[in-house]
Amino acid sequence: MKRHRLYSSFLQPLCYLLIFLPASRCAFVDGFKPENGHSLTALEVIVGSLSDKNLVLYIDESINSHLIQSLLMTLINHNISIVLVDLKDDASLWCEEQTSEVLRGSAFIHVIVFQSDPTRFFQDLSLRWNPRYLLLYSLLQEPFHILMDDSFKDIEKLTLVTALQPRIETGRPNDVVGVYTLLPFSRREPLRLINVLDSRIKSVSLKDIFVDRFESFEGYEFHLGTWYDDFPYLYQSKTEPEGVGDGVEVEMLDAIALVLNYSYTLTTEPPDLKWGAFDNGSWTGMLGMVHRKDKNFTVNYFGITGERVNAFDASVSYWMEGFGMCMMSPPPLPKWRGLYYPFTPNIWLAVVLTTVFVIILMAVQDRLQPTPFLKSFGETWSYMVRLNFNNSLPRLPHAQWQRIFVGFWCLYCFLIAAAYTANLIAFLTIPVFPLRIQTVKQLSESDYGVSMYDYGEFVPGALISSKDRYYRTLGEKLELHPDYDGAVRLMLAGTHAYIESYSYNRILMSVEYQAKNSYMLREQLYPGHLCWYFQKNTAWKYKFDWGIQRLVESGLIAYWLKIKNEDFLGRDFERRQQLESEERSEQSLTLEHLQGAFFLLLIAWISSTIVLLVEILHNNCCQAEVVVKDE
Repeated sequence: MKRHRLYSSFLQPLCYLLIFLPASRCAFVDGFKPENGHSLTALEVIVGSLSDKNLVLYIDESINSHLIQSLLMTLINHNISIVLVDLKDDASLWCEEQTSEVLRGSAFIHVIVFQSDPTRFFQDLSLRWNPRYLLLYSLLQEPFHILMDDSFKDIEKLTLVTALQPRIETGRPNDVVGVYTLLPFSRREPLRLINVLDSRIKSVSLKDIFVDRFESFEGYEFHLGTWYDDFPYLYQSKTEPEGVGDGVEVEMLDAIALVLNYSYTLTTEPPDLKWGAFDNGSWTGMLGMVHRKDKNFTVNYFGITGERVNAFDASVSYWMEGFGMCMMSPPPLPKWRGLYYPFTPNIWLAVVLTTVFVIILMAVQDRLQPTPFLKSFGETWSYMVRLNFNNSLPRLPHAQWQRIFVGFWCLYCFLIAAAYTANLIAFLTIPVFPLRIQTVKQLSESDYGVSMYDYGEFVPGALISSKDRYYRTLGEKLELHPDYDGAVRLMLAGTHAYIESYSYNRILMSVEYQAKNSYMLREQLYPGHLCWYFQKNTAWKYKFDWGIQRLVESGLIAYWLKIKNEDFLGRDFERRQQLESEERSEQSLTLEHLQGAFFLLLIAWISSTIVLLVEILHNNCCQAEVVVKDE
């Protein structure tokens, strides 16, 4: 790992001094004690035991230089990577110069060594600073007010090490320090002594110094920024009084509360009736309530995006879903055209070309015979085509090789006729629908428009600014409406696709608008991982991460989603929706179904009449020529 160094004007001379010290110098400065009786012996033991970790070391300039020299020698002997920070430096400038690896997470243990109040430095730090481990090493007599300062309330693992009264065991006083932590949700003992260390301790572990500060929330009431318009995730309960929520999110909150011991309140809707987006330099909707610290967190339908993660703390993902597009199913194709539905255009073309080729080949073969089997081309045509209509042959050719040729042609026509007849039965009684639009590409290239209720989601802006040309085309087509009715009415008219979160969209169309023959496109917009959003640098978020992860791994999230969807849509909803988009398969044939047969018969009659007229004209012309020749 790359080593980080930052030497201030105060610390630099000490580092130079260490170069000239003997390498075998002991890390403990025996016999040296400051006037107040404190030393850094316990801290040297702690950092020496945690040699596999990297440190960010904050030094108070008022501390005796000999103590700092001893501490730095311990770090050097253990080959620990450190970032040295002088507490009198500009905090905001220092923060800007550091990487996220130094400022956040568990890669570094942050240690503050102070003899005077250090909180001013940390009050000026930006939100980028949020280490997981922070150790306060105090040389003050009464440092507990510093542990409780708001500057450190967002730290997950927070510890204060300070001196206790010396005790006499062997006739000599020993350095005895207490390891304290703050339990923010504890009503009886917020300040807790978790360990006692003295000079005889040779090593400690990370668990000896840092403990879980949030084993229980001890009945604390969290306030959530929510909106009861989020089927099936969060909505007004059907059986409880007004204001009581129900849905997948409520099931999750209740399940985690059984273990972590907390209660919560929900809001029925945000004040501005916006979902949550960054607009005009501020956050709106439920996210705005959390960002302004009016609420602790929000649990509605929110996907993980870079913009949100920069401003909030996102929980682990509990489900993956995107924005669905709902459309009306196109009307079925005309029934009278069912005669040619059994085959695709390519098959019809292949059958026609094959028949023409076989007729020509048979006519050529017949002409090569000493005694032709079929007298003319017209007779050959009618002889070969009758097999296409599943009619038998009146007689077989005399030549053996012609019989083989006609035999294979019979087999070919039998297969084609059987396939056509089998499919024809289905296409005459079951309506044929055109291919549905199922992808973003197909929708963007179609004549359909796109509509959406403008409730403050990120989708409209994301579509317009998307680098994907199909998404961008949808953004250009998108029509925003101030209410659901205006946006959904266009979809019901069959001219637009309506955009909404997938599960909510399906329930909205089936329950609220009862839109029969509607369907959801197979492809979703911006499919992503759903999460809860907390205030930035929330120290106890990891407890909810743990609870959510357990619910996901146990399969409860998927189960609750299934149950809540069935509460609105009923069981076996997808199969029933498929049946609603089709007409009954058991029905009598009507004239509408058989119009194609009558049209075909009419075409045949017209064709035969034309051929008859041509033959009459041809015979009359031939007779006229004979009379002229006789004269």
